Amino acid sequence: MMRLAFLAALVTISGPVLADPGPMGLPDFSVEKSCSMFAGHPRPLVLCQDTETRYRSEVASSWTQTPVSEREACVKLASQSQRGKYEVLARCLRTAISEAAWKDAVGSIKQSAIERDARSP
Repeated sequence: MMRLAFLAALVTISGPVLADPGPMGLPDFSVEKSCSMFAGHPRPLVLCQDTETRYRSEVASSWTQTPVSEREACVKLASQSQRGKYEVLARCLRTAISEAAWKDAVGSIKQSAIERDARSP
């Protein structure tokens, strides 16, 4: 959760450009609006759109692997970004998945230790 707070501090807050994601369905950010600051600059605009499209694919593949509460926090964080909404969302989801895996591993280690101690005379 500290990483999410850190990411939140890095995001420039603006009005959200987010379509209603429904009951925690995959959000539909406007790539065009996210990249609008590059309008009039064809190369950076295309690069921004390609990057956001790539991150959207990453989000789609990792969405169901992320705990629901973390998805909600990540969507809120990404919706505050002025640009790169899918990039912010993808990075946030990666962090959430890593933290969840770490917590599971620690829980498994603790459970194994408890079981081992219970078997010891």
